[in-house]
Amino acid sequence: MSSFIRSILALMFIAALTVTAVGQIHWSAPGTNGLLRDVYIYHMDRTVLGEDIVHYRFNVVVGSGKYDRIQLHRIVRERHPWQPVHTTTGLLMLPGGPNSVEMIFMEPLISSVPAWDQSITVFLAKSNIDVWAMDYRWALVPPGTTDFRFMKTWGLQRDVDDTKIALSLARMIRGATGQGFGQLNLFGFSYGTWVGYSVVNQETQLPHALRNVKGLIPVDAGIAFAADEPFRKLMCDFIPQDQALFDAGTYTYDNTGAKQLADLARSDPSGASGVEGFNNSQLAMFVGASVTYPPSWHFVAGVFNDDGVTTDLQYTNPLLWIDVLGAIPPYNPVRGGIDQDKVTCYDVVPPFNDHLKEVTLPILYIGAAGGFGERGFYAVTLTSSSDVTKHIVQLHPDAEPELDFGHADLFAASNAAALAWQPILDWLSAHK
Repeated sequence: MSSFIRSILALMFIAALTVTAVGQIHWSAPGTNGLLRDVYIYHMDRTVLGEDIVHYRFNVVVGSGKYDRIQLHRIVRERHPWQPVHTTTGLLMLPGGPNSVEMIFMEPLISSVPAWDQSITVFLAKSNIDVWAMDYRWALVPPGTTDFRFMKTWGLQRDVDDTKIALSLARMIRGATGQGFGQLNLFGFSYGTWVGYSVVNQETQLPHALRNVKGLIPVDAGIAFAADEPFRKLMCDFIPQDQALFDAGTYTYDNTGAKQLADLARSDPSGASGVEGFNNSQLAMFVGASVTYPPSWHFVAGVFNDDGVTTDLQYTNPLLWIDVLGAIPPYNPVRGGIDQDKVTCYDVVPPFNDHLKEVTLPILYIGAAGGFGERGFYAVTLTSSSDVTKHIVQLHPDAEPELDFGHADLFAASNAAALAWQPILDWLSAHK
């Protein structure tokens, strides 16, 4: 795109941005069929989190359906209201599944346990990183919804397309607010790594001037796993049962039980849970600390008694974990699960992982020894990047992975800033 056209677009966007609070920003984004579709911001709000750190939320329409909307977050320092400081670099963060931005990247907004600045987004923003994050459209579907036919077509590619919109929109707003229109780093946690790898996989087929991503940060997962990886076999085994659900007309996974458990753990922590030997609080902790995927994957590192009952958590405040558990979005799409199963199970599934060898971006891999750890690094080796950094948080001996720093500890643990966030900040500062 010529510099003249870019300048005209910038001027148009700045003019539109000034009326966002009372109007709408309209623009067009390429759809999967090559046609243009209408995208617009229909609401924006701004909240001061503390000191000079502010949080913007942009509600963005990305289609004609009732639930065709995403939410874009910006966490940034400001010199004056509405005037961000000059930032070092920018990144877009993608949550896992089923996660929302605020439950995993901004815990003080859903819990009174941590201080206002105890989140990865504020940590990075304090060091002049322009932090963006996207809520998938399924994370915004309200509880109590009963008709999920709209979710039938919501798969991995839908989340990839929405991420491309979020990246483009973030770059436009950055340019309009004095940060330049440069490319962003793309950060994907858990399911977000499948989305992130898919985005850069597809961008390899575009001219460099049309690409949005300049660096990739996969966090504790990967779009591909070694042939002998137990998780890969598990995902292969999931395919027929997930496909059967979908074929029977079930288009969503129901996650509302997580909130019910969290509510009981808060209101009646010592009450009987219905699971022998566990009260409500212990069961909520057990859900986080027990091994979910073989051989050792868990959300948060636990402390267990001789009977295998979770009595405490090692690194994350149990009350914070319960709040995180209770903030899980109520629904996420079965089709997305099927896509994730297939991409993990099979070696090549276009258009998600068929051009990984053409990816040459700088890559930072962050892993937790009690999560995917080293196993998530395999996908990085399938790229052609010559600038690769790996950081694994491990606090237990190799023989105790089931007790080690967990998947969600990377964001919720009291020591996550030193162990996980600082290496991310160092890498971003070195790749500005």
